[in-house]
Amino acid sequence: MLKKRIIPTLLWKQTGLVKGEKFDSWRNVGSVMPSIKVYSKRDVDGLILLNIDQTSRDIDPNYNLIKDFCESCFVPFYYGGGITNIDQIYNLLKVGIDKIVINSFLYKDLSLLKDINSNFGRQFVVASIDYKKIEKKYICFSHNGKKNEEREVINWIKEIEKVGVSEIILTSIDHDGLMKGYDYEFMKIYSKDINSNLIMSGGAGKPEDMCKAFQFKNVDAVAAASLFHFKEITPQDCKIHLKANNISIR
Repeated sequence: MLKKRIIPTLLWKQTGLVKGEKFDSWRNVGSVMPSIKVYSKRDVDGLILLNIDQTSRDIDPNYNLIKDFCESCFVPFYYGGGITNIDQIYNLLKVGIDKIVINSFLYKDLSLLKDINSNFGRQFVVASIDYKKIEKKYICFSHNGKKNEEREVINWIKEIEKVGVSEIILTSIDHDGLMKGYDYEFMKIYSKDINSNLIMSGGAGKPEDMCKAFQFKNVDAVAAASLFHFKEITPQDCKIHLKANNISIR
């Protein structure tokens, strides 16, 4: 059995880190570099950095700055934000990023996944899906929750799985930042139909929420942001709780 992982998420907007609720009402929560250094020392199993400005700006990532981040990060480092082509991915891997997170551009051109798999291998790519529940259906949204892609999540997952990725980040916009638990309802309905390893995101408010997420067979990791930003709870606290509940963790 794969050991479960805890992966903090950092949302990078302009010059610093932010956190909001339901992808809105952003507030500043610190600087990127100090947060990377702190998490690298806190027994985490990875770190996700998402540049939430990048998609709308349509420019290349700041490779020099990202290289500095990589040199201070000693856990698997995920990066996403505005990625649209193979050259960007090559440069991100070259400066030290371990896994590439892609969301919005896949709706425009899913063949990018095929190109990544052919050039680098599927182990380097992570698909990210943000979604809302609308009239009893789970619908994909892109561009930081602003654009309704008019696709049901489970159908989009199946399309992605046909091409192949290492894992999928599933973020419920409805639960994001509320710290009331992940979207267990979605998982109860669809977990059996998903073959990929999942990183559940959106809603963690206490270690017990992570325990509930790991009850689903293909949830390999949980991501959290508000829990660590706004509560006096560390990733190590969560791991102690998970071990006490007989969940195998790294």
